[in-house]
Amino acid sequence: MPGPLENIVVVEIADQMPVAIAGMLLADHGAEVIKIEPHGGNFFAHDLTRKSWDRGKKSVELDIASAEGRETLRGLLARADMVIHAMDDEAAEAVGLDSAALARDFPALIACALTAYGRDTPHSDRPYGESLAAARLGTMIDKLSTLRPGPVYLGHPALHYGQAFLSVIGGLAALRARRLIGVGQEVEVSLLDSMLAQSPMNNWWQEDGISYIKKGDSGSMDRFGNVRLITGMFECSDGLFLQFHTGGPGGFKAAMDVLGFGDRVQAVKGPEMMVPLNEDEYRIARVEVFDAFRARPRDEWIKLFQAADVAALPVLEPAEVLLDDQTEFAQMRIAMPDPDFGTIHQAGPALKYAASPAATPRPAPVVGADNAALPDLLARPVRAAAAPQVSLKRPLEGLRLLDFSSFFAVGYGGRLLNDLGMDVIKVETPDGDQMRPLPDVFAAAQRGKRDIVLDLKTAEGLAAVKRLVETADIVTHNLRPGKADKLGIGYEAFKQINPKLIYAYLPGYGSQGPKAKLKSFAPLVSGWTGLLYEGGGEGNPPARSVFGNEDYNNGFLGAAGILMALERRAVTGTGDYMECPQLHSSLWTTSEHFLDADMKTVYGMRLDKEQMGFNALDSLYRTSDGLLCISCRQDDRFAALAQAIGRPELVDDPRFLTARLRSDNDAALKEVLTPFFAERSSADAFARLDAAGAPCEIPLEESWVQKALWEDWAFDTNRVVEDKDSMYGHVREFGLFMKLSQTPGHASGSAPRLGHHTREILAEAGFSSAEIEALVASGAARVAPSVTGRIASSVNA
Repeated sequence: MPGPLENIVVVEIADQMPVAIAGMLLADHGAEVIKIEPHGGNFFAHDLTRKSWDRGKKSVELDIASAEGRETLRGLLARADMVIHAMDDEAAEAVGLDSAALARDFPALIACALTAYGRDTPHSDRPYGESLAAARLGTMIDKLSTLRPGPVYLGHPALHYGQAFLSVIGGLAALRARRLIGVGQEVEVSLLDSMLAQSPMNNWWQEDGISYIKKGDSGSMDRFGNVRLITGMFECSDGLFLQFHTGGPGGFKAAMDVLGFGDRVQAVKGPEMMVPLNEDEYRIARVEVFDAFRARPRDEWIKLFQAADVAALPVLEPAEVLLDDQTEFAQMRIAMPDPDFGTIHQAGPALKYAASPAATPRPAPVVGADNAALPDLLARPVRAAAAPQVSLKRPLEGLRLLDFSSFFAVGYGGRLLNDLGMDVIKVETPDGDQMRPLPDVFAAAQRGKRDIVLDLKTAEGLAAVKRLVETADIVTHNLRPGKADKLGIGYEAFKQINPKLIYAYLPGYGSQGPKAKLKSFAPLVSGWTGLLYEGGGEGNPPARSVFGNEDYNNGFLGAAGILMALERRAVTGTGDYMECPQLHSSLWTTSEHFLDADMKTVYGMRLDKEQMGFNALDSLYRTSDGLLCISCRQDDRFAALAQAIGRPELVDDPRFLTARLRSDNDAALKEVLTPFFAERSSADAFARLDAAGAPCEIPLEESWVQKALWEDWAFDTNRVVEDKDSMYGHVREFGLFMKLSQTPGHASGSAPRLGHHTREILAEAGFSSAEIEALVASGAARVAPSVTGRIASSVNA
């Protein structure tokens, strides 16, 4: 079978990179994606990224600015389930993709609109561009460089991937809603939303300033302060780099024993992070540890750590991990015939389904490869609206998810689904989630859910879980391979109870394979799959940290994968087993890179050595008093830029006639542009370019994300939520990241207490009051001592 989305038709109007990335995720898992391209292709059509981002698609050339092209496009849209685009409102209206036209002409269509900042924000009039958004929103200052002062261009396209993920999640949620309300709707997701969606772990507001991480440079090794936790990148005696993480039971003490500090570090009973570092331990964790790593080569350290059950992985260049034995075991490296390299090796589709496995994708098509197929595509039946079956306030109402996971990634995916209306129940053991000692991280992943505590090691507790599974639609967990089966909550056991169940397993590396039972913590897998080398820039050592990591990406991908499985269930009536390891999601979010026929890394896009940009026309430039960011690769934007700098003749220069030629002559363009900016202030250069319509932004010199928590418009649009009576006291957190026109989501509430809803959930499962009290009295179920007032928290960086 070609995947869970085999019956879905998607039209991709490929005007920006996240549109192509979203289309790839859908195509990888069975959707028929028809890519609409201008004649000759768009500005990035001939980049190396096409080899991954456009695989498995059809390509049709259309001039949608012409009446004939618009009419053909309308014919395709009438026969599609979904369209994805990044046009502004004026351009969308011109081709009939404005809200009124969609409802009138394409009532069954789901339209995913990828905008820059959202129509309902004060930034809505600013131009689209990942680098522009990163500059304007202060993201370029979030992770400082060891090579130069910030702001620093984002080496990893995290805002692009995040926006693609959110658009797919929103689009699939709208698809589910269409089955019940009969009509499609618009889904809007912005680059701003992508940035906010990758920020909750390290950014909240709490009335006393409690946080597990210090504010400022979130890549700093001192960012955890006195918290009993170390994670970061270290250089070893052979000049190679690794990352390790001391999370998990006993992880900090075990790591210190390996490093030779065991006699100076106390053993902690219970959650280690509940006990702050003393003065000597602080010096070890934040200072002495660096010299300790220089005593041995990288491979030796990794073997020692893994033998001690401490998470540790090498820092590699992009695509190198495709050669790892775990990647090969999981068949995640696929070979593609390629006209430029003969053969290339890419990461395969990221989600693994037992009943609906994805096929190996076809190579990316040349521009216009499927022009001749247009008559057949237009001969298909029109998608019609249907009579509504029910009324929905939120798109995922009526669905229930039981989450047995700990830590961040799985819980965060559930939180996204909860905000869209799913009833997400966190099932905890009496000891609770190991992440509970970190209040801001726990709240970021668990906000708004319900919570039940059951002791799965008792017959009564396990029996209660099985009763809950009878009415569940989805089960999620990230337990070590084999542990769920030992506890009695494995797929085969639950499948017997509920054949329609979607069972989603999100481990670190996979259920099987040579690395399957190793510990996995963010950001280790990100460094392993190449993100830190992306952020370092060409010829530089890897960056300490980049914006975006596998915790967010695995949560995004897990949520999308669950919705794909639900779509298949709606067609077949049967459940499925889905596996979504952090390794796979991290490979997918570096999919623009690949290996050539000689198994050498080829960067699909690469940050320059100065950490200024990918391309002369999408880059930071030094001005007389700072920096300016431009994003002008498209023909119209380049023409505006040439006019703004007083060089209109550049558009007729044979070296710069097309986007492809401009990329080929990138160095020459940089020579033209650099002196223009160097001679002017940032404000003057911005004024000239902005007046000419050449997209640009002056990068913020300080982080904005904390300020966003206090923006009235962010609160009014539900991007920020507030709880004055949470278990942590008065808090503000980030809320909803997707805007659906007919069945909008809604973020509310705060993280639940341990056992907060135990009685309520058991009663819903049919337990009598006497049965519930008996479970509580026996210890098989636990309830929160109180559901009001603050709890004690000793964790603060």
